[in-house]
Amino acid sequence: MFLWPLGFFYWLLIFWRNFFYNLGFFVSRKLPCKVVSIGNLSVGGTGKTPFVLFLANTLKAKGLNVVVLSRGYKR
Repeated sequence: MFLWPLGFFYWLLIFWRNFFYNLGFFVSRKLPCKVVSIGNLSVGGTGKTPFVLFLANTLKAKGLNVVVLSRGYKR
């Protein structure tokens, strides 16, 4: 019950974001390559970094070119 107002605010934010995407105010960009996004709303401790390293090494071992982009650590 305590988090309901925060959940409602988040729902409202996502609703308006999707609304503006549907109207064309925001646009998605298509890239000429495959993209894998790893992340969630959790701040830390969910194992994202070790999984990114594992996935990048696995794909490189298969002969694929791999690029890892990050928004920055403790920005």
